[in-house]
Amino acid sequence: MSARRAATLLLVGAALVAAAGARAQAPARIANIEKAAAEIAGIHHNKGNDGATAAIDACYKRELPNARALTPGLEACMAQDIIIAKISASFFARMPESARKAAGVSNPGNITKAMADRVYGILGRLKVPEKDAMEFSKIVQLHGMEAYGRARFPSEFPEKKS
Repeated sequence: MSARRAATLLLVGAALVAAAGARAQAPARIANIEKAAAEIAGIHHNKGNDGATAAIDACYKRELPNARALTPGLEACMAQDIIIAKISASFFARMPESARKAAGVSNPGNITKAMADRVYGILGRLKVPEKDAMEFSKIVQLHGMEAYGRARFPSEFPEKKS
């Protein structure tokens, strides 16, 4: 076998192992994000937006100081941050501006911008590859938001029948 063929086989083998590892990681990542979404849904329901925000802040304070890579704990914090920011912005966007000002609520765009700044800042600080960041975002959008909805409004999400 030529050295070139051996190198090619080695690279293909490494790519297959990496792809298999990524596929194996995806279910664990999805489960982690779904769990975080369900947890923040309960907090949001019981303690309101301020309670959810406090829980997210506590999560970041617990997970960020020693983070050298994107961990499941940090992904949970960011998923909760994204979910609550999007839900809050959507809710407050339906309120008249005068009612938002009277309640001391920020502009909905500012809510999502602040969240995006936090999340992108963390991803940048940890040098998370764009592909991995996009995969994380997609899982939060597809699985995290649904898990939040299922936990917060179970009657709106009937069990799927096989």
